[in-house]
Amino acid sequence: MNGQGFEMESRETKRIETKHRRIVTPIPVPESFEIIKEMQKYEPISNAGQPLIVWDHTEDGYKVCDPYGNKFIDFSSGVMITNAGHGNPKIIDAIKKTLDKPLLCAYLHPTKERVEAAKAICSVSPIPDSKAFMLSAGTEAVEAAVKIARTHGKMVGGPAKKVIVSFEGAFHGRTLASQMVGGQPALKDWIGNLDPDIFQAPWPNAYDHEWANPTKPGFSDEKMFQTLLDTIDAHGVEYKNIAGIIIESYYGNLCYPMPKSYAKNLRAFCDKYDIVLMMDEIQIGCCRSGKWFGFENYDILPDLFTTAKGLSGGLPQSALVGRRELMDIYAPNTMTSTHSGSPVASAGTAANIKFLKEHNMCQEALRKGKIMEEKLKALWKQFPERISYVSGIGMAWAVTYAEADTHAIHPEFALEVTKKCNENGLTFFAAVGAGITMKLTPPLTIPDDALIEGLEAYATAVAEADAIMPAYK
Repeated sequence: MNGQGFEMESRETKRIETKHRRIVTPIPVPESFEIIKEMQKYEPISNAGQPLIVWDHTEDGYKVCDPYGNKFIDFSSGVMITNAGHGNPKIIDAIKKTLDKPLLCAYLHPTKERVEAAKAICSVSPIPDSKAFMLSAGTEAVEAAVKIARTHGKMVGGPAKKVIVSFEGAFHGRTLASQMVGGQPALKDWIGNLDPDIFQAPWPNAYDHEWANPTKPGFSDEKMFQTLLDTIDAHGVEYKNIAGIIIESYYGNLCYPMPKSYAKNLRAFCDKYDIVLMMDEIQIGCCRSGKWFGFENYDILPDLFTTAKGLSGGLPQSALVGRRELMDIYAPNTMTSTHSGSPVASAGTAANIKFLKEHNMCQEALRKGKIMEEKLKALWKQFPERISYVSGIGMAWAVTYAEADTHAIHPEFALEVTKKCNENGLTFFAAVGAGITMKLTPPLTIPDDALIEGLEAYATAVAEADAIMPAYK
């Protein structure tokens, strides 16, 4: 499905008119092809790969509308960005006030908006006396984290303390260092000269590893963490020479939470050997897990963490947040970014954080997440021959389409489910993990009845795909 799955070919669909959805045209809409062709003419093909639904405007923060009369319940949040809902009025009002000045940029000069954003970010950070380095994208925050970890390693342990350990399957961004620490080999083919002091260990998820599955014999907390130590040992690295460990606080491909014992053992290991522990919160942060940040579910604190996507409500804003002594490791003017603390993005960020706080979005994610869990696990029971795994935390859930026993993948079925969802008035981003896993991540503000209607429409799409697609075996 990676960029090739969605043909510019309309399919006749049943007409849908409900409180939350409307489908009145074939999907994809034939009239949209001109826009899509123009986009493909001027943008690289790498930007393709999402369902061919033209996004035009929003209604009520959880519906995405095209220009042709169709309304879709959004189960993507724009890749987990619009936790506070699309076009949140509080965020838009804050942006308008900045635009009315008018002031679009200030570089690193002080502005009220920049101060308010940094203060807001630090106000929700559980790290005592933390500081925030604001950037434009999550990948930038990862780059900055790795840079700080290695600089700190050299300062406390000399030039040999430079090793960075990360995890298989992880996604940390698309720039050089972020892809080096990423755990997807196909994304690194272009690099050519991989850093030998950066390597990956197995992420402890129960789907891929029996030793991480509490229902399987041979599972133990000690054995699970031992796999990390065994990986380090296999690379001939002394623990004292590790500068940093970076890990997603949940396994993004499968929406799988980290085992709490693993997190605690990891924290203790980093403390023992003066290793900077970096947590990637880009996907799961900003209330989506039921906590402000995913690591709070494990009762640990990292030294640094990255946040982006849900941070601003829809503007290009990210941040690296961490312990003061690490964040102040560089002298003035030696770690900066052109759009760091942009007045517009900062205004949106501060307003977004205020909204999430005032409307108890962490609690809402937990409550609505239980609805999602119940409905999706019931669907799993209904289609065990199609669905091999359902996992999640808060309002981040994943359905994996593969053979239950062998985990042999069938991306064609996941693709058909995605198309049927679009025809049933649901929007998604393309399936991940070689095209087998669909992530269900609606805005945290979605009303209960819309959430339930969306989940029922999703179940209908699975049933429709099942009826026309051949069996896996």
